[in-house]
Amino acid sequence: MRPGPTARAAAVLVVFLAIFVGLDRLSARRVEPTSVAGGSARTSAPRGSVPGTATAPPSTRRQPTTTGPTTTGSTATTAPEATGSTLRPADGVTVQVLNAVFVTGLGRRVAAMIGDAGYDVVASNLALGNYKVSRIYYTDGHEADAQAFQQRFPAFEQILPASDAKAHLSKEVALSVVIGDNYRDIRPAT
Repeated sequence: MRPGPTARAAAVLVVFLAIFVGLDRLSARRVEPTSVAGGSARTSAPRGSVPGTATAPPSTRRQPTTTGPTTTGSTATTAPEATGSTLRPADGVTVQVLNAVFVTGLGRRVAAMIGDAGYDVVASNLALGNYKVSRIYYTDGHEADAQAFQQRFPAFEQILPASDAKAHLSKEVALSVVIGDNYRDIRPAT
């Protein structure tokens, strides 16, 4: 006796779900939850609407969107040495975190760490492209903020003007930081 159409559809659904669960578990094995220093999520009131942004799923914050890869061949700018007392303050500097590594939850963990350092994290999104090292894109007038950020988080090895990015980055955000393949090194400087 042959199974009816309902039984065949149920069998296909069960096979599909089994494949989906298997792939989900395989992808979860690549996540290294201790690879980035964690921090508690910083809570703040939602910021006003930023042109060119989209609302994040469960979050109440507005998030700048990016389109296309932002890989660039520009070289890194190295900030001069400074002590903690001479660093430019983080208060009031807006930052969007872009995760180019596709490790689940990494963008949120890095955003929390940056927020704990005093920055105003306004977004945490995925970035398109492949980045060997983490980098900082700054908008006009925020190069000194980018240098201070790099001194606080040395794993962000490159500092570039936002105009060098191939993707459209919001001009309303001071710094756009892209998490690259060296994400295991992202932690505050000691």
